[in-house]
Amino acid sequence: MNFDKTGSQLNEWKDYVENRGMRVNMNKTEIMISGEQQKVTQKAVRWPCGVCGRGVGIISKQCTSRQKWVHRKCGIKVACTK
Repeated sequence: MNFDKTGSQLNEWKDYVENRGMRVNMNKTEIMISGEQQKVTQKAVRWPCGVCGRGVGIISKQCTSRQKWVHRKCGIKVACTK
């Protein structure tokens, strides 16, 4: 991911907003990474959840039809039907 390009785009956006008479608090400004760039930042885990992709632990169940581990909060019924 190119952070230099992201930083320059953020500064351009800030200047655009401030030129319109609004103020930007850069301490509270957050950047959300999505799409293809997000896939690069995810860590590889030993037992990924079949729904969210994060590592599973004690509170998880195995879907017998897909052989995937799933967090209870992610929903075993949803994961096994996909």
